[in-house]
Amino acid sequence: MESNRSQENASAPSAAELSEREIEILQLVATGVSNKEIAQQLLISANTVKVHLRNIFAKINVASRTEATLYAIRAGLVQMDTLVNSALPIPLETIAPPPIAQDYPPAQRQRSNRWIWAALAVVSVLIAIGALIGRDALVALSSNSSPTPTVLPTAVTPKWQASADMLAARSGFGIVTYENQIYAIGGEAGQTVTGLVERYSPADNQWSSLTPKPVAVSDVGAAVVGGRVYVPGGRLASGAITSTVEMYDPREDRWEQRAPLPVALSAYALVAFEGRLYLFGGWDGQSYQTSVNMYDPSRDTWTSHTPMPTARGFAGAAVASGKIYVVGGRDGEHVLAVNEEYSPEAEVNGEPAWQIRAPLPEGRSAVAMTSLADTLYLVGGEGGSSPWPSLEYFPQQDQWQPFDAPFNQAWVKLGLAGVGTNLYAFGGTKNGAATAEHLTYQALYTIVLPVINSGAP
Repeated sequence: MESNRSQENASAPSAAELSEREIEILQLVATGVSNKEIAQQLLISANTVKVHLRNIFAKINVASRTEATLYAIRAGLVQMDTLVNSALPIPLETIAPPPIAQDYPPAQRQRSNRWIWAALAVVSVLIAIGALIGRDALVALSSNSSPTPTVLPTAVTPKWQASADMLAARSGFGIVTYENQIYAIGGEAGQTVTGLVERYSPADNQWSSLTPKPVAVSDVGAAVVGGRVYVPGGRLASGAITSTVEMYDPREDRWEQRAPLPVALSAYALVAFEGRLYLFGGWDGQSYQTSVNMYDPSRDTWTSHTPMPTARGFAGAAVASGKIYVVGGRDGEHVLAVNEEYSPEAEVNGEPAWQIRAPLPEGRSAVAMTSLADTLYLVGGEGGSSPWPSLEYFPQQDQWQPFDAPFNQAWVKLGLAGVGTNLYAFGGTKNGAATAEHLTYQALYTIVLPVINSGAP
């Protein structure tokens, strides 16, 4: 029996193409951990992980972590019962089984086909059940050898559920997630611009106050690189726009100044990507900008990059599938539906940095946007026919589709964060007044498949 297992593993399609280190990284990707966590476990840098992933994706011909996970399952590199804690969104078009290598031994080919089709049948049942009972219901299967699924629970919970309110009602604040904690920084309540910093713990459902930001600002973003939180620019209480950049150390609860922006900006879109900050557009006090500014924390310097095709502020931005998406916003005259994709890698290689992608169904600005498992989630915003439905965007398919809206009224300049499988939406402005309200939505679901022992052919 041991010799049979060895023969099967040696014949697996991954064994001939992937190095031992690449297999190790692919197995970790399949468990749902981030590049940072992989780097920590393997004692290598996050950039080295990125290089390995690029090579792995090219070798196995996939374009996302989800596809890589499905490949790892099909190649037998991971067992389904090790993926209990992995949130694996499975678009229907990725479910089709791969062709089995024709040079497999006939017995092995038959066993492989049976295992794949059994697993896919169970997944199909789960998707069908999820469509019937609502996307917020948790679907689970017994992990014993019985192929008969058990569906839990029988009751459907509310779509959006109330969580602990923020300590202070405000809008236009920066938001960042670090070590499964959510930080809300600055913002405005009425005519008051604040430097307030609050931290939310999803595990405890509690907010706590931290050391305030020295320069109180609103209409800002926040992003974390190397365990430090950066908040560039913003609008002061006087209405003036600042170029000041401040850095917060969550471990020491301490603020420091860093190199200022090349131009004072507020209402920009901001993301962290591969150890750097990318700041898109914004308002300079006179007009909306097309500028792209990149900050390198290791050098404490800002550099200009290829401008956006569309000048705008109050847009949303998030990272998915190795690209940055800048969505919506306004240009001073119009609320925009534009969706533009930026690739830092393409720019470095001398290729076009920007691509036009599927626009929003209608123009929307002052949105909240984040990503989970290579899917973009957009909540709130304002425009001609608000309130708006919440939207999710699938980069591989270049498609938007609605999901449950938290309110039947406009909700603007709010915060939206993804932690684990959940979205957390809070603060912002409703009916013209700042709110502290906080809602949680389960966007991804844990799927546990049974271990199916098909036996001898």
